[in-house]
Amino acid sequence: MIKKICLTTRDGKRVVGCKIVVTSVFETDIENIWCKIQDIDTLREICKPKASFISYDDVPSVWKEGETFCFKLFLHRFIPIGKHTISIIKIDKKSREIVSNEYNKRVTIWNHYIQMEKIAENVTRYTDNVELYAGYLTQFAAWWSLKFYKHRQKKWQEIIIQA
Repeated sequence: MIKKICLTTRDGKRVVGCKIVVTSVFETDIENIWCKIQDIDTLREICKPKASFISYDDVPSVWKEGETFCFKLFLHRFIPIGKHTISIIKIDKKSREIVSNEYNKRVTIWNHYIQMEKIAENVTRYTDNVELYAGYLTQFAAWWSLKFYKHRQKKWQEIIIQA
């Protein structure tokens, strides 16, 4: 789903962006997904080949609340996007939420909310909720992002099967 929304840029300007929501149900224990999502290499794995995140310098192996991470971002392995910054705002095990504020030169707002919910024993609902703004490229970025997050969730299914 893609929906138009109002957003505020980092310098306080009000803009019309898009919201993308993609939800899947995984046949695995919520703790399994929660442990894997903490690992930065899981990001790299679930994004391949649509996006590649290459560290600028030594980064820890796990995400940490309050930390900012910078990567060289490539789409489809060869289209350079440049520096992509991910600031981890919240990692809450109790509510099973992760919030990051991200941006790069082309997508100046990329707010990502991940929500996990145990819906039965060994069954987890996983939702990616993304707000983005990319100027005149916003609609295209939203369309690409919808495909991207569907791909990520399909890759999650593969990781779960391998576990």
